Amino acid sequence: MNKEIRNFLNDHLSVVDFQYNPIKKGGSDRNFYRVRLPHGPTFIFMEYGTDVEENAYWVEINRFMTETGIPTPRIIAYDHRQRFLLLEDLGEMDLYSLRALPWHKRRHYYLSALSEIHRLHRFALADLPADLKLTRGYDRSLYLWEQNYFKENFVEAVCRLDLSDQVMRDWTEESNALIDRLQKVLPCLIHRDFQSQNIMIKNDRPVFIDFQGMRPGNLFYDLGSLICDPYVTFSTSERNELIAFYYRIMEPNYSLDQFTDYFWEGAAQRLMQALGAYGFLGLKKNKPDFLQHTVSGIKNLATATANAGALPVLNELAKSCLNSLSSKPG
Repeated sequence: MNKEIRNFLNDHLSVVDFQYNPIKKGGSDRNFYRVRLPHGPTFIFMEYGTDVEENAYWVEINRFMTETGIPTPRIIAYDHRQRFLLLEDLGEMDLYSLRALPWHKRRHYYLSALSEIHRLHRFALADLPADLKLTRGYDRSLYLWEQNYFKENFVEAVCRLDLSDQVMRDWTEESNALIDRLQKVLPCLIHRDFQSQNIMIKNDRPVFIDFQGMRPGNLFYDLGSLICDPYVTFSTSERNELIAFYYRIMEPNYSLDQFTDYFWEGAAQRLMQALGAYGFLGLKKNKPDFLQHTVSGIKNLATATANAGALPVLNELAKSCLNSLSSKPG
């Protein structure tokens, strides 16, 4: 911890004696520390750079979400010039840490998280504050970028599959049709990384973190992030319960069957992005821990594409990737 950080903490905590420990979590290029005061509370210090533009949006998005009633960490102090943030400590419990509990003990937290994210999804885009900076919303080019990201960093780099020209033509046609359908869903604000490690539990309530990528998009992308999370195992009945729960609170003007079709297609798109990220972070950023989630992720993609019904090429590709990963030693 450098001198500038120490001075910032000294100024805002009014102490010179404190301990700090780095927090190693996620694939972010930000640095996090847990700061401990002698005989006092703990705080989280976050330092971010300039390589990822959306990191600079965190503070204003935090304030917007708080004003909208969506739970986020409380900001203690902020220095935009040095890109330092001091936050309340939400503790160690997130949905990921509860993954081994039986469903009846973690069900409540998932229903609560879905209820809270619905606040974001139902916020009218026309009412967004004019000065709120967000990453550009989902359009055809971003969906296509995610699909290519999956192809290059997962299919080719992790699974080491060489796709034939015919498969590529078929997949391109299928993917373009998928994008068309994703864009027919009315856009709303989405978290974009709404998975178990980004939902903390404080005072028995969910609190959202890592929301700097918030943007207009497809709500089923968020739902797929949570309900098809490669970090956590769900049974079919548990997934169906969560899908039906969100359908009830959303009250759309179409059937649950149609809602479920939208869900599986949004989940397939999200899983392609997540698997591409695992390959990129694991192989190119030397963070091999991400690679341990590739098998569960590709299994989820196979499930999503099988349930979607209109993604047979991607389904076959997912099964080929799974066979490739399963045949690798270790």
